[in-house]
Order: sequence, then structure tokens, then C-alpha cells
Amino acid sequence: MRHGGHDTDEVKGRHLDWHLFRRFVASVRPYKAMALLSFALLPLISIAKLVQPYLFKIAIDDYIVPGEIGGLWRIALLFLLALLGESLFIFIQSYLVQSVGQRIMADLRLSGFSRLLRLPVPFFDKHPSGRLVTRLTSDIENIGELFGAGVIAAMADILTLVMIVSIMLWMNPGLSLVAFAVLPPLAGMLLLFRRNMRGASRQVRARLAGLNAYVAERIAGVSEVQLSVQQERTLDEFEELQLDYKLSTFRVINWDATLYAVVETLSSLAIAAVLWRGGGDVLHSVATFGTLVAFIEYVQKFFAPLRDLSAKFSVIQASNASLERIYQLLDEPLEETGAALPAGNSGHIRLQGVTFAYQGEEPVLKDIDLDLPPGQSVALVGDTGSGKTTLTRLLLGFYRPQKGQILWDDVDQTSLDPATLRARIGWVSQEPFLFAGSLRTNLDPDHSLTEEQLGKLIEENGAGTVLKRLGGLEGEIKERGRNLSAGERQLLCLSRALVHDPQLLILDEATSRLDTETEEMVRTSLARAGRQRSVLLVAHRLATAAQADTIVVMRHGRILERGNHEQLLAADGLYARLWRLQQMGMGESESLTA
Repeated sequence: MRHGGHDTDEVKGRHLDWHLFRRFVASVRPYKAMALLSFALLPLISIAKLVQPYLFKIAIDDYIVPGEIGGLWRIALLFLLALLGESLFIFIQSYLVQSVGQRIMADLRLSGFSRLLRLPVPFFDKHPSGRLVTRLTSDIENIGELFGAGVIAAMADILTLVMIVSIMLWMNPGLSLVAFAVLPPLAGMLLLFRRNMRGASRQVRARLAGLNAYVAERIAGVSEVQLSVQQERTLDEFEELQLDYKLSTFRVINWDATLYAVVETLSSLAIAAVLWRGGGDVLHSVATFGTLVAFIEYVQKFFAPLRDLSAKFSVIQASNASLERIYQLLDEPLEETGAALPAGNSGHIRLQGVTFAYQGEEPVLKDIDLDLPPGQSVALVGDTGSGKTTLTRLLLGFYRPQKGQILWDDVDQTSLDPATLRARIGWVSQEPFLFAGSLRTNLDPDHSLTEEQLGKLIEENGAGTVLKRLGGLEGEIKERGRNLSAGERQLLCLSRALVHDPQLLILDEATSRLDTETEEMVRTSLARAGRQRSVLLVAHRLATAAQADTIVVMRHGRILERGNHEQLLAADGLYARLWRLQQMGMGESESLTA
């Protein structure tokens, strides 16, 4: 099995999906005027291009062969005007086509990113970020080429071919049939090319997505790669993915080059046949020398669009595969919306018989009953994998329980709008995340607090020194907060969680990276902040959990014990055993420090 599972990103469907193409055409409608003008220029370009060989015929038959050189300047002037007209029309049409293509790309990129921001969390569990970046970048660039380098250019080539065939049949049907004798084998090659090219294009897109996903993951975890001295293994895995991508690309190149070579060969054969038959006709005065020269020019111009069509077909196939992937993203179901919490809701939260399992897995939570009254703090403790973090993600509305209910007062959480629900919740994870930008935009992007209020909140949560070091609320935070320590990031995320005065405050190991003095300051702040709201603590350090009003001990997805610190110690169960073990560890740590 190849690393990264890139084949899972391949989309399978028909060679030409007209449903997708119709959706693409709908995205052109806002720019209909420019698109129609670019279409209207196609006949003018073809006429300006195809009148040139006929001018050669007139020049040879009417002026050069009879020796009437005096009137040749008029033909030369017409030829120059045809060249200038062709150039001008191509410039205008190319500008219009590229403008429409860029606008379509911008619209799709905006729609795709907007969709991503509103998709449910389970979607991101199944799709690595690198693959999603590929869809919003290279896939959309492919689609942008579909209008200009694909559809418009292909229609221009088809129109040119129709006009060339019409002119050749009008000039000399016999020579035309000789030139067209190579078309049946060419048609067979085009069908074979069509059958194989789309599968190759899909595979290239899937391999590229897998490669991007792997690179994104390893860049995000580069420190872990270096710490575990896994550079060589990582490079080998990257090379394996890159080799797959390279081989897939070579498959596309081979088919493209094969078609180009076949078209070139058949073009040369057609010209040779025209020379053989046309030369005899000229010698027997059946055709003029100018007709023969014009025919050779038309044959060359006939096969040039066919060569271009092979390239256009590659673009259309690559774009078609990208269309499948983009529209698959745009068709992903959004989070279900619902009602807002009633204005008088007190924020009393209860879990009744909640059972939850991730897709295709064993239940992580089993028949959970939990009460989170306002002004009370509840601590969740237990071994790793007992379901503590999963429970917090259910409260955040990222997942829905398969059984049971989560109630806000008497309102079922599943009937609520996720956005308005999360506005009532403050959350700090054990892996605090900050975006690149100013301190202000990270903590209070909506400017719901004044600068004085926000500065006071930051001070109360122990991050005053961070505020000063960054130079105030407009101080710059770098990507992922890399110019801050882990503890500083955690302090700022604590402040961010309290900005909107939430009814429920969820702290998932939120003080795990803090020193003892700062943690005590934060505890004081949280005790003050928790007087009017429910506080849910997920804690591995039992010293933190001991401060809670109620401690809930979880094991294997079930609640094993509950009570306050003194009650659980008196019960002498799992909590008491863990408490003694941690106290022994702290004593050993203190003696070592001494």
C-alpha cells in the first residue's frame, strides 16, 4: 500500500460528464457579455486566417504565372490586412477569454473556501488539509483554463476545420478526398486517446493531492521529524509519492506525445498525397499551380487545429477531473441549521443517556448522564481514551450523539443552530491555536470589547507580560503563534474564550502548559469568571480537578465515579488511587529539585 492513500481522492465517472459541464456553463453566465463577444470573434479570426492561402492562389494564378506583376501589390496589401486583422482579433479575444477565466476561478475559489468554512467537522476527519488545498489551488486553475484554453479554443479549432473543409471541397473535390483519406485512422486514434486520457488525468490529480497532503503534514510536524531523526525515512516516503506522481504524469505525456506524432505523420502523408495527385493534375492542366499551393497551405492549416485539439482535449480532460472534485466539494452537505437559543435560557446543560461512536467504530461514550448547572464547575478525569475530549466535542456541536440528549435548559441541542450555540461557549484546547495577525484580531476580531476592557481581561488571565512584550493589542502574532511560548499561547486562548462572556466554559487541559504561579493566577480568574456560567474542566493533573465543585471519573466511555474531592478520596476508588500516585510523583519531583 502506498503511503498517504492518495487513490481515495480519485473520482470515477464518465468520460464526458455533461451534467458537470452544464454546471460550469452556469458559472460563466455572470460574464455573458464578454463570453459572447469572444465567441463572436471566432468567425472573424477564422476568415482572416483562411483567406490568406486563397490570396496565394490568386497571386500565383492571376499575376505570377501570367507575368502580370504590376497588380501584385494589391494582393500583398490584402494579405497584410488579413494578417493584421487576425492579430488584432486574436488579441481582443484572448484578453476577453482570460478575463472570464480569471473571474470564474475567483468565484469558484471563494465558493469553495466559503463551503469549507461551513462544513461539519467529520468532513475534515476524512480529508487531509493538503488535499483540500489542492482543490482550491491547482484544481481551480485547471478549471480556469477550461473556458479559455479548452472550450473557446476547441470551438475555434472546430470552426476553422469546418471552414477549411468547405473551402477545399469548393475549390477541388478530388484533391479534397485525397487529403481526407487519412481521417479514418486519425479518428480511431482520437477514440483510443479519449478512452485513456481521462483516467490518466484523474490519476495525476489524485497523486498530486496525496503529495500535497503529505508535504503539509510533514511541514506541520517538522520538529517531530527532526526530534525522532526521521528525515531519511520521511524523504523515502516523499520520494515514493513523488515517483507515483511522476509516473502518472509520464502516462499523460506519453499519450499526448503519441497523438501529436500520429497527427504529424498523417499530416505529412496527406501533403504527400496532395502533391502526388495535385502535381499530376497541374501537368495535365486539370488544376492550376495556384490551386495546388493553396491546397498544401489548407492541408497544413487543417492538421494544425487537429494537433491543437489533442492539447485542448488534454486540458478538457484535466479540467473535467478537477470539475468533479470541486463540485464534489461544493455538494458536500453543510452543518444542519436550527433555532437560536431562547433569550432567557439560563445555560443549565444536561446530558441524558448520551451514547456516541465515531463512524464505523466502537462507542466512545456509553450512556452518559451529566449535569452542568450555571455557577458550578465540573472536572472530567480518567485515563487516556476514556472519552473526555469526545464529550467536549459533542457539547460544541461538532458531532451528534447516536442515543440520548444534550439539553440547554429544556431545549434539545440538536435543534439549535451550531453557530449560535458555539457563540455561547468558550473553549480552550490542550493544543492552543493562534492565527497570524495582530493580538486584537486573534482575541476579539469583532471588537466586542473596548481596548481597555480587552487589556484588563488579558491582565486578569495572567497574559499581561505577553501583551507588553508584543507592544499592545496591535502587536504581531506569527503563524501558529510561533513567536510565543506554549504557555503564552494558552494564556491568550483563555482570554479569547472569555471575550464573549460565554454561558459554558470548556477547558481541555487548558492549564497544562503553565507554571505553578501562573496557573494559580488563572485559577483565581476562572473562579471569578465561573460564578455565572458552567465550567467543564478536562484535567489529567488532579490538583486542577480538585478545585472543581464536582469531579467525574471516566473509564472506557462510562462514568465510574462522581463527587467532590473529599467524597472521592473517602470512597477510596479509582480517583483516590490516582490521587495517591500523583502525590507520590510530585513528592519525588520536589525532592529531585531540592
